[in-house]
Amino acid sequence: MAVLGSTLQSLGLLLFLGMLSVSASSANDSDSCMSFSAVIPTTGIMASSDVYEDNKDYTISVPVSYRTSLVVLRALDTNNNSIGFWHRADLACNSSVLYFLKGIHEGTFQASWRSPPSTNVTTVEIQAFAVNLQKMATFSSLKLKKQAMTTTPSHSMISTTRPTTTRILTTTQILTTARNLYSTSTPTTTKSLANRIFLSPITDAIQILLVFLTSKLLF
Repeated sequence: MAVLGSTLQSLGLLLFLGMLSVSASSANDSDSCMSFSAVIPTTGIMASSDVYEDNKDYTISVPVSYRTSLVVLRALDTNNNSIGFWHRADLACNSSVLYFLKGIHEGTFQASWRSPPSTNVTTVEIQAFAVNLQKMATFSSLKLKKQAMTTTPSHSMISTTRPTTTRILTTTQILTTARNLYSTSTPTTTKSLANRIFLSPITDAIQILLVFLTSKLLF
């Protein structure tokens, strides 16, 4: 039974290759690997990284089932041009590559893709078609995007002006200053006032004595 299933699958692959050769001979400008009877959108395709970098290898994982006989992959830039290199592809077409699934697969098929060394590429769309023997394909895709460059301000752009500071006296400093002023000025003022009070009666007495003596001499 297993031998029969393997034989049928091999015959199906040969039939598919024959149809590819016919379609390629009838339309040279079209991509012979992209000849499907129906395409059903789905999800599940993954990449080892979703950040695009130049000249880097990516592992692309595509969900498949036991009905899947081959997988068609392609990588397109923003202008829909095929870019990069697919490792160990069984067949290369105009804008895509084809991988035959040898044996029965259930789960995930993996392929390796290398991005081009060009630095002009910013976004790449990876498209995958899991195809069965009836040429019905399930389609899924993802995008790899280059990270935006971040720049740091140069030293000349950084302000070197130092902030001005205003000295604010605290309450303790104000009281200390007032106390010092009071202690230095008060003794002098008190001494001067005492001298004035003490000398005032003596001066008056001398003046009275001088007037009395003067009157005695005159009379």
